[in-house]
Amino acid sequence: MFSFFALFLLMIVYQNVQSHLCVWAPVQRGGFDISTPGSHICYRKPGPCGNVNASSTSPRTTLTAGSRYRVEFQQNLNHYYTGQPGSLDVSFAVGLNPSESDFQVLHSFSDYNAMNQITQTNFTVSVNLPNQPCDQCVLRVRYLSNNPEEEDHGTTFHQCSDVKLTASTDDTPHSSGPSEEISPIVPPIRQNDPHDCCAPESFTTNFFHIIPSTQSHAQGMIYYDKKAQQMRVTVSTNHGQGNTTYDGTFDMWMNFTSGYQYYYNRNSGACDLYGLDYWNDWCFGNTFNQSEDFVAADVRCSGGRSPHERCDQWRNGGFLFETYANNQCFPASISRQNGERYEYFEGRTEPIPPSVFVPNPVCVKKREVKHASPGWMRFHL
Repeated sequence: MFSFFALFLLMIVYQNVQSHLCVWAPVQRGGFDISTPGSHICYRKPGPCGNVNASSTSPRTTLTAGSRYRVEFQQNLNHYYTGQPGSLDVSFAVGLNPSESDFQVLHSFSDYNAMNQITQTNFTVSVNLPNQPCDQCVLRVRYLSNNPEEEDHGTTFHQCSDVKLTASTDDTPHSSGPSEEISPIVPPIRQNDPHDCCAPESFTTNFFHIIPSTQSHAQGMIYYDKKAQQMRVTVSTNHGQGNTTYDGTFDMWMNFTSGYQYYYNRNSGACDLYGLDYWNDWCFGNTFNQSEDFVAADVRCSGGRSPHERCDQWRNGGFLFETYANNQCFPASISRQNGERYEYFEGRTEPIPPSVFVPNPVCVKKREVKHASPGWMRFHL
């Protein structure tokens, strides 16, 4: 643990403002806020609906029974656990406030290793709605993290949306468009592969991130040190001159020994303190208990920044992971079927000065914790 934390441990104030899952299509009960990672309004844990009940006058989204509907939501913080990778699912139940046993899973897919807790990943999942009209019914999204560090009221996060299904006026199948997640619910068969690998124990790499659907982009640098269990990410989004996650410049310091992660806004000077989950290596493939399945070896990289490079590939649902085939398992890209992609380039294994992992002094003085697991709180307070 950093010695300069000692003076602040007893003065930290825990705010129960954790946020992990937000649904806006159909809109979740009680509204939503995805302007920042860790938004209070989206943290709901107890099943079946996060302790948020509906009434007969609650707002409802009207959908067509038997149609195909695109559910849109965000994993507001990532809690990937290599010990037992989790999943996300969409389910449906009839009734005003149905019980857990009433829900039927319509679609399920694996969690993915974002290599960083502070991520905001948007998902679009097409589901076939039941072909039976109902005035009061519920569409639910869950994040089953399986992460022991998130064990308060269980390790699953719930969001429920109140809907009404009306009868179709014709026999034509309805659809709201394509989706990145349309595979059937089939439990994956995990297999090891000789190409499974881990990135160097200490490396730096530049990255570029693009999200076509929102016409946004970001660029930055990653510093990774497995032996010290520390990582730092610097990122500038869009032109980098604002104060929001959509347009700003940020530093993230992650110390998995102390359990602290800081999220610093360079432009505003504000810093948020997070309590971390377990360390997740930059490894690829089931050999290392990740949830990526090997796809191909020594193929042309999909990224535009390295058109002549060769890559090895792994897949997890809608995510394609690539490493450079002839360069020590350096990450090359993470891409999705919706066009979103991270590209990593100019990776190096040079020593990282310890000063890189020292947070800004503003962060060290931070007393309030924006997110921390119960285990983290027991350790520190």
